[in-house]
Amino acid sequence: MAKHLTADVTRSCVCALVLVAVVAPLSILGCNKTSPPAAADSPSTDAPAGYTIEVSTDSGKSLVTQKSNVTTVAGALLATFPDLAAYFGNRPTIGSAYQDAHDATSGGATFGATFNGQAVRGIVSCKLHDGGASVAVIFGRTDAPKADWEKLMTPPAQQAGVGAPAAANPTSANAAQTAGFHEYDYPDGTGSIQIPDGWTMKGNSAINAAMVAGPADQTIFLHNSRSIQTPDSPQVAQQQQMAARWAQMDANSAQRGLQPIPRKPLPPLMVAPLTKAADTVPVMIPLFSKTSEFNNGPSLSLDRVISSQDAPCQLQGGTRAIITFAFTKTLNGQSTAYRQQLDVITSPIGNTAWMFFGRYSATAPDATFDHDLPIMMAIVQSEKVNQERAMQVGLQQNQQAYQAGQQMLAAQQSQFQAMNNMYKQNAQTQQNIHDAQQAQTEAGYAAHNQQFNDYELQRSRSAADFNESIIGTRTIYDTVTGQSGYANLTDVNGVVDSLNQAALDPNRFVQIPLRDQLYPLPPGK
Repeated sequence: MAKHLTADVTRSCVCALVLVAVVAPLSILGCNKTSPPAAADSPSTDAPAGYTIEVSTDSGKSLVTQKSNVTTVAGALLATFPDLAAYFGNRPTIGSAYQDAHDATSGGATFGATFNGQAVRGIVSCKLHDGGASVAVIFGRTDAPKADWEKLMTPPAQQAGVGAPAAANPTSANAAQTAGFHEYDYPDGTGSIQIPDGWTMKGNSAINAAMVAGPADQTIFLHNSRSIQTPDSPQVAQQQQMAARWAQMDANSAQRGLQPIPRKPLPPLMVAPLTKAADTVPVMIPLFSKTSEFNNGPSLSLDRVISSQDAPCQLQGGTRAIITFAFTKTLNGQSTAYRQQLDVITSPIGNTAWMFFGRYSATAPDATFDHDLPIMMAIVQSEKVNQERAMQVGLQQNQQAYQAGQQMLAAQQSQFQAMNNMYKQNAQTQQNIHDAQQAQTEAGYAAHNQQFNDYELQRSRSAADFNESIIGTRTIYDTVTGQSGYANLTDVNGVVDSLNQAALDPNRFVQIPLRDQLYPLPPGK
């Protein structure tokens, strides 16, 4: 049925949605990852011809050279790896090759090889200029201590306390650690990602927010979403009404000489009109800052938007952009400058809310951002998603979120009732006024409950639509046999029509959106 006919296409669509990156991967001719080693020669023990040893330790070497008559990053890499193959006596295995999508003159590749009978890992970084390229090669044993890597990554001039030219050190001080990646499997079975040595993963799922922390204040957030309320949202009105009621009750208590009811301050809502993805950073930075400060974190201020480029978006009604911007964090009077590259989608959720979905954000201190970005993008690109498991987990989470919403409503009702009981006890001497206020309060409860239930149902259905767009499939149901399968979301209409034509029954096969499976509308809605 449609399930097995479209499974491969669906898997490709989901992977494309999750893994699209801004650093363009390079195909390096002659350096195929799976090619057998070249015929072994006796490896050199000093440096390849034309290369200068910048730093040497017992674990490895840092080499630099100039390549003439090359005009592309790929060309520079093509000119470098044969030298390394001759030097090592075997062909290096390419880990990942990359080129900065916003700066075509910068790029590089990670590799592994064998040198003097020991496994080594390393990175090649190049910068084009004046019809040629400056190339740096850093490699070391896979078991090299961190101190050796740090020494290899620091040019001699900097070790002596003198600033070194940028061209002599095109890689960052953290790049050597990234030459060795290890696989991190998400605990819920939804996928895996490659993490460099020295970096830390904080995440349990390929469909929930996850964070990768680098050793020098780099941060990567993956598939991070926030629900933003529009100014006319019922939730905004409810919070305003609640604050007004509390203020009135506190005033009534003060008139009777009673202490105000203790309560925690409400966390700030994220409220903004629906915004195109390309324009979202100036809107979201103040909202993120307000939330961070509420939780005793740093304040955030936008310095400038460096670039903003629209990108294709598969989500109906959504927009997507890739944005690079500079911002400042301030905490306890200390300010630090950062840059971030953000791949973001914005999409409406019903009529009074919208989704801010960060496919990824890669952040590093401003001084090291250019060097750290290729490594961060290699991490982003390495994520793999188990589509079937991701769909199962997504459905479970939708159901749990709906149940949590009902529990929150029950807690609100309990709180309202407790406050109401206290108010009754304190208002016996003003019975007539109390009766009128009580009737008004109970009517407000009923309206609030109905409004909250309607809102929760709408939000759950919208969230199901959003998850369905990420999963990329929709259920097709055979009304005759009761069997069901899945079809690619973009092809489901054609699949259903084809199946019905084949069955000579225009109504036999129907498509069932995820929202109708999980959260059907009540009768009459």
